[in-house]
Amino acid sequence: MGLTNKQKKYIRDHHRDKSADKLSRELKADRTMVQEYLDVISPQTAGRKKIVFYIAALLIPMLFFMILEGSLRFFDYRGDTRLFTFPEEYFEGEYGFVNRNFNARYFFNTRNLPGFSNDAFLADKPDTSFRVFAMGGSSTAGYPYGFNALFSRVTADALNDILPGRLIEVINLGASAVNSYTLYDQIPEILEQKPDAIFIYAGHNEFYGALGVGSSEQFGAFPGFVRTYLKLQRLKTFMLLRDGIASMSQWIASGILGQPHPARDGTLMQRMVQDQTITLDSRVFEYGKNQFESNLDEILQRFRDNNIPVFISSIASNLRDQEPFVSIETPRYPPARVVFEQARRYYSQGEYDRAYEQFVYAKDLDALKFRAPEVFNDIIRSKAEKHGAIYVPVYENMREQSENRIIGFELMLEHLHPNRTGYFHIGKSFYEAVAGSGLLDAEADYQALRNWDEYYERMWVSELDERIAYHRVRLLTSGWPFVTGPPPDGYPAAYQPADRIDQLAFEVVHARKRWDQAKLEIAEFYMENGEFELALQEYEGLVRDQPYNHSPYIFAGRLLLQVMNDFERARPHFENAWRINPSNYAARMLGSIEVNDGNYERGIELLEKALEFNPDDVQALFNLSGAQALAGDLETAYETALKLDHMQPGFPGLQQWKRQLESRLQ
Repeated sequence: MGLTNKQKKYIRDHHRDKSADKLSRELKADRTMVQEYLDVISPQTAGRKKIVFYIAALLIPMLFFMILEGSLRFFDYRGDTRLFTFPEEYFEGEYGFVNRNFNARYFFNTRNLPGFSNDAFLADKPDTSFRVFAMGGSSTAGYPYGFNALFSRVTADALNDILPGRLIEVINLGASAVNSYTLYDQIPEILEQKPDAIFIYAGHNEFYGALGVGSSEQFGAFPGFVRTYLKLQRLKTFMLLRDGIASMSQWIASGILGQPHPARDGTLMQRMVQDQTITLDSRVFEYGKNQFESNLDEILQRFRDNNIPVFISSIASNLRDQEPFVSIETPRYPPARVVFEQARRYYSQGEYDRAYEQFVYAKDLDALKFRAPEVFNDIIRSKAEKHGAIYVPVYENMREQSENRIIGFELMLEHLHPNRTGYFHIGKSFYEAVAGSGLLDAEADYQALRNWDEYYERMWVSELDERIAYHRVRLLTSGWPFVTGPPPDGYPAAYQPADRIDQLAFEVVHARKRWDQAKLEIAEFYMENGEFELALQEYEGLVRDQPYNHSPYIFAGRLLLQVMNDFERARPHFENAWRINPSNYAARMLGSIEVNDGNYERGIELLEKALEFNPDDVQALFNLSGAQALAGDLETAYETALKLDHMQPGFPGLQQWKRQLESRLQ
């Protein structure tokens, strides 16, 4: 039986403030009939309820993820993964640095993330700045030296000389085990810092670098998909999901299947490799080649769209002195080692052109793709031409510097990392490309360029740095793929350092001693033994690496002034220390240098500044009295001497100085 007219009227009068359940109870009517009548008289209300329901259904998971993302950010999950940081402590946000945790974006299996250089740039870019970012992998990062062997610093030294009116900021973004995916991902944050040019030296890590097709950190073989993933992993929630999947896969591999995870043991070089047999005719090889081409297109076009000149170079590796790591015969290609031995025979017979072709072929046939195949240099050249980038012939220039034009140990330390000379030539090549591009013609003084031997010396790579590089290379070559099984000589456990330098270098590599701390310790050792120039070389190396830090300038200036009595070389160090961090000591020493040079007015001003910092500085008072006398103000000089006499009458030489002043005043 349906609803009566009286019941319908009651429903019409009360449907806005009473539910169907309540109405049916009050009318003692069937709830379904009540709801049907409600739907007839108020279809909009029903529609609105459905809309509200659907919105709620969507908002609940969205709200959950917003809360989750906010919580992960609040608790700083995975830390700060921005490319640049602007630390408030010490630098008060004035300088930007490369964030050492940036690589957490890419390494979800590997522990001990590779780091970056100490290069800094001003947070607020001045009009005078010429700002360059150098992008690439471990060779860009200067491995195994790091620090002052960076090729980008060689280029910066030359640019500083030809552009005296500009602030040269060359910031090195190189890091071990990264490839073109990392370069692509860095672009938005680089553009925010308004670069004037980009340097790129990359290609060797394309297969085994983070997210590479043969890497333990891979995320698919299709560049477009991986680049989308890179955008998503800016979200902490996505990183949590990624890490969870990675942990689950590790647990399944090790806990259930009993397989060791490649990213947990061995060197970084070993941990990054998943596919050890990538032959020239394999699908993975084509994936890697496609990945490199696709990413270079995106990288170069993005910079071109923003009118940023890009200098991209060919890449070099050890051809003559590095045997192939993995030799496999395929239906199309011979084993790599057979070709390598043929190349050696040609070389020993003096047939260097044929030897070169075979050495290149052997490198390309090596199934363990740590060294980029020759086709990658062809890709670099063609992409540079396509996108209007400036091609830098690093590989070609290094061949010219090599014995019989085949690169070997004279420029390389192992399979692909240059030695000091090799890095120097890369830096020189980039400078020559910049100079030849015409980019700086309107303001550059090319005649101010020094002899290149001076730039080589100004790298300030000391014997300590060379020993650090030695131990890093020895550690690398004592393991896979250079050696299978335990190290034959028991390195590093059985190693006995040869001397104090070697001991400190060993501690830097194996005991986590800070590089700058080792430099200070060896400089002190040199000082104790009277080897002042060697001590100065270590201080100069610190200055080069940390030009924003006043302390190395003070160390070097003090040695030059107080020990070596070299006022001329001490001056720029104290000038920089005073500019960066005005202090009592910097003012006193710089003031003394000015007085010695006859610049009495500035010398007096600086010595007075020193006393403002420390009114009890008796040495500054004594020096000030002398400066005032030299400036012809004997009465003021005498008053200053009397003040010192009141504070410390026994100050060495004071009484004799007072008598001299009294005599002259009389």
